[in-house]
Amino acid sequence: MNETAAAAEQRGRALLDLGRGREAEKQFRTALAATPGDPQLLAYLAQALLEQDRYQEAHDVSRAAVGAAPEHVMAYSILSASLAGLDRLSDAREAVRRALALAPHFAGLHVQEARVLLAQKLPAEALASVARARALHPEDSDAAAVQAAVLYEMQRFREADAAVHEALRLNPENVAAHRVQGLLALRRGGGAPAVQAHRTALRLSPTDSGAREGLSVSLKSRNPLYGLLLQYSMWLEAQPKALRVGMVFLPLILTRLLRPFDDQMWATVLLVLVVASVVLSWSLEPLMNTVLLLSRDRHVVGRPERLATYAFLGFAGAGVVVLTVGLVGGLPMFQTLALGLGLWAMSIGSAHTVRAGRVKVLTIGAGVAAVLATVAFAGTLAGVGGLGLAVMAVLLGGVAATWFTAFA
Repeated sequence: MNETAAAAEQRGRALLDLGRGREAEKQFRTALAATPGDPQLLAYLAQALLEQDRYQEAHDVSRAAVGAAPEHVMAYSILSASLAGLDRLSDAREAVRRALALAPHFAGLHVQEARVLLAQKLPAEALASVARARALHPEDSDAAAVQAAVLYEMQRFREADAAVHEALRLNPENVAAHRVQGLLALRRGGGAPAVQAHRTALRLSPTDSGAREGLSVSLKSRNPLYGLLLQYSMWLEAQPKALRVGMVFLPLILTRLLRPFDDQMWATVLLVLVVASVVLSWSLEPLMNTVLLLSRDRHVVGRPERLATYAFLGFAGAGVVVLTVGLVGGLPMFQTLALGLGLWAMSIGSAHTVRAGRVKVLTIGAGVAAVLATVAFAGTLAGVGGLGLAVMAVLLGGVAATWFTAFA
């Protein structure tokens, strides 16, 4: 390696230590131009790309590093991290195990394996991996933080809290430990402790999406209604799948059971409460996101949440307009259309909670519903007949969208 390449590598490594991945990338590319194919430089370049969340590029470069040096431990570790970023968890697990076969006494690799296993929803195996890491390096705060995350996933909250305190004792600036501390605070009711923990995590790592999302939820948890719904959702997540599914159908079952008594006051009140709770549970999230977008903490609302909130406001606003025009103009069909728009508002307002592969389906459906609603509204006002089918399509589509969102 010539002097230029050596100097560029040194600068790149220093920039990596500072978390300045983009600048480090330039330095490693300069070094590689002088010494193409160097496995160590390729590994460093892959790490710089990983710092920028450019997982596919990091994968390709780390694969090249492994190909050039099949026993390069760091290259396998970065390859595993890039595969995890691409959600190829089985491949990520295999890559980190290849690294462990080469360096079984490196605690950091056991921690990395534990993270992959946790992402695969294998907490018992992840706990075994992190135990090996802590046995090799008892003073490793990252191992203690991952142990806390695993224990949290296993709902062993007292032990998770102890592991968090141990991680922060070892390193008060451990981002993952502050995140888990925030999650534990949310379980205890949220509010100021949850906000403080997630603010600290985000201050230490401004690009950490987990810390940003945690802070968003923590800020919203200060609203008593949102806090209650959050506690309920956390309780529900811990229940068996059959009960979780049953709770989704419970409001529908209750409305059916109450129908024979709809002439009695108690049944009417109970029915109103059931409907109100359903509407609130679907609408509170985008409404609280709206409040956040109007506050100084608007930066914690991510792009998917913003888009879902704007779509919710659009459909909800359109529903109010359609309902008002329908009531004033004596157009009962508009009341049905308003109900359909309201259902779409609740569904699309939760689009950011839907699995990535299914958001597109919901988005396309919402676009079609918006077009049909516009045609039905404008056409009816213009005196065009036969638009009842479009109104029913919006309504039935809204019903289908709510169920789709609930299970997606």
